Amino acid sequence: MKITLIDSGCPELASCLIGYIGGEIVDRGHMVRRVIPARPNCFVQIILDGSHWLYDLENRQRLEAPKAGLFGPLTHYRYDMEVEGALRTFSVRLQPAAAAWFFDVDPVSLVDGFQSISLPDGLLESLRTAESWEAMAAIADDWLKSVTAGQICDDPVAREATRLRRMRGMVPIQDLADAAGLSLRHFQRRFRHLTGLNPKHYARICRIGHAVHRKELEPEAPWTALAQEAGYADQSHFIRDFKALTGTLPREFLRGQTPILRYPKWDG
Repeated sequence: MKITLIDSGCPELASCLIGYIGGEIVDRGHMVRRVIPARPNCFVQIILDGSHWLYDLENRQRLEAPKAGLFGPLTHYRYDMEVEGALRTFSVRLQPAAAAWFFDVDPVSLVDGFQSISLPDGLLESLRTAESWEAMAAIADDWLKSVTAGQICDDPVAREATRLRRMRGMVPIQDLADAAGLSLRHFQRRFRHLTGLNPKHYARICRIGHAVHRKELEPEAPWTALAQEAGYADQSHFIRDFKALTGTLPREFLRGQTPILRYPKWDG
């Protein structure tokens, strides 16, 4: 899948929005299948052209992705993405606690799943006919500004969740709780309520995601060094988490033996 990162042009959306992703798959004349790795954040996917399916490995079901869907965090490798023919998508990358803010949903209910959402009249057609990804981003900015009505997501736990994401999971959870002015237990409960995940697991996904991103940038970097950089003192622990979150082993990753659907910086 060819991926294009697009920035938002609205600084006032920064507390809720990471940015946008344009995605394209050309018609290869056969089914394309990709592993979907664990991800820490919710996102909105809008299918502009084509269609795709999600194969649920646990329930052995083939589910058609909605034309417009809100996708929750993935705690582990659970789905494969299947595409037949060409596909073009536009996705909204949400900050850790933004799903509830934008769409009035319980993020816990979205964990390892997704749901259809309704788009305003004319939005899909405007995105489809836009001349560039940047033009689509401007259209989406206007849509999201109308949803928030100019308000800013200013929850202290949401701010600390965003800091944890930006720091690639490398912040002690107690430090986040202290910064939010809460006890550790209260912070953990509030974090899960806002993001769908407990902070420890959220951080684990970010840490593995950072190691993957670094390996893609520097293929010669040894996994042992990347594991230590991601905060793993025990190599076996790193390998176990890597397999659970990506569906593949580190040594197989760059060989293409397991075709992973890669998100830029793993939503980081």
